[in-house]
Amino acid sequence: MSRYRGPATLISSDGAEIEVYVDLRAKQREWSGTATIDDFDDAGSPDRTLRLPDGREAQVTLGGSAAWSDVVTLVGSGPPPFA
Repeated sequence: MSRYRGPATLISSDGAEIEVYVDLRAKQREWSGTATIDDFDDAGSPDRTLRLPDGREAQVTLGGSAAWSDVVTLVGSGPPPFA
């Protein structure tokens, strides 16, 4: 199992970027985790691009967050960008 904790950027379909802190884990070809997002706005498509500081990217789908929480679940598709 591989893991990445650190800064990342979430990019929406309209190109808007937001800096986040992620905690991601991969098990074989599946990966998921959480993102800490200040002032999270869940409007728009839940499908985003996740970019790591070294430029590697992958597609993620934003899941839910608990009320009054800035932690959002992420589910990755394709190979993890940190493995």
